[in-house]
Amino acid sequence: MKLSYHRTVTFIARKDHLPQCFPRMTFRILIFVLVGAFIYPLTRCDKYPEDKGSAFQLFQDWKREHNKVYRNHVIESGKFKVFQENLKLINDLNVKFQGKTTFGLNHLADMSPREFSSTVLMPKRRAPVFEKERYVRSSLSGALPDSFDWTNQSKVTAVKDQGAAGSCWAFSAIGNIEGQWAMMGKPLTNFSVEQIVDCDGMEDVPKGEADCGVFGGWPFLAYQYVMKAGGLETWEDYWYCSGLGGAPGTCEVCPAPGYNTTLCGPPIPYCNMSQSCVTKLDVNKFHPGLKVASWKAIDQNETSIAEQLIKLGPLSVALNAELLQFYHHGIFDPPTFVCDPKNLDHAVLLVGYGSEKSIFGTKDYWKIKNSWGPKWGEKGYFRILRGQGKCGINTAVTSAVLAPN
Repeated sequence: MKLSYHRTVTFIARKDHLPQCFPRMTFRILIFVLVGAFIYPLTRCDKYPEDKGSAFQLFQDWKREHNKVYRNHVIESGKFKVFQENLKLINDLNVKFQGKTTFGLNHLADMSPREFSSTVLMPKRRAPVFEKERYVRSSLSGALPDSFDWTNQSKVTAVKDQGAAGSCWAFSAIGNIEGQWAMMGKPLTNFSVEQIVDCDGMEDVPKGEADCGVFGGWPFLAYQYVMKAGGLETWEDYWYCSGLGGAPGTCEVCPAPGYNTTLCGPPIPYCNMSQSCVTKLDVNKFHPGLKVASWKAIDQNETSIAEQLIKLGPLSVALNAELLQFYHHGIFDPPTFVCDPKNLDHAVLLVGYGSEKSIFGTKDYWKIKNSWGPKWGEKGYFRILRGQGKCGINTAVTSAVLAPN
């Protein structure tokens, strides 16, 4: 299919800003070309336009779609340059992944990969190693179902957006706690992520780990904070305001009580104490009956993880998410050398698993709830290859244990 520029732009806009790529194959030969570090078949794509004029028109459409407004022309000009570079990056990714995973424009398209990593993702870290008694013992006595999904069983709340803050760890921990609450037969409830971001200054100094607000943290330490605090407010009572880019309802985040500058680095130099944990937290608004009694870890065996997902409910997991900025659809399966499983920088919520048959064969996958908004990926979710420890998805799996009531 050959399209003029005008028709190409219209086609992309109607397909949620996603170029369509199809492998070009013949019955006689499949040509492979080495480009960069990837080996991939030649493809024919309705690519995003890369020339300046066409990219600028697409940029205007993209700004309207995502309500992007910049303070001045200089900033907007810089953002357009980033946007144009990202068009090239997305086109390249779509060719390299052969249509097995597709990538497209989304609300993150005015952030360079470096800015994305430093703002939305957390500093890279190795998976923690816990004491043996923390790990849940497998009790598998029969075959697991071929697929499973908590999202259609009222155990997973709606997808949220963390914005321009490294607060994914708090979303992951809260997502797990919400699932645990629902697993007890309680009404599905949105609990406060902002309480964790504002108030959790937990640390494990011997292991060199700490919760650092908008600069990252660990779900297992978040569970310990909730244990110490004695409960959680709901999202409605203590709403999320970090990382929302100066929009109405945002906040200037103060460091949590106990913030460890050695492990976390210097806090944001200015904050509004009227919006701090000390001022906002109201223990009288803690949700009745919700208490975290302990927490557990699951070992790296992915069959064990599937077993515990079914048994315990949605699980907190972490992975290397560098290449997920423009993920749109499909089973994410990058080569290990571009997705180091030892460099974790994003925490998410494992909600299901399954298998997909396609022209590329059958692939097992995990279904993951992300915290980049419902327009990102597959309605806020993504799928990643299951069974190979892809991007470290199996290395930091944990769950809170709630007190019975």
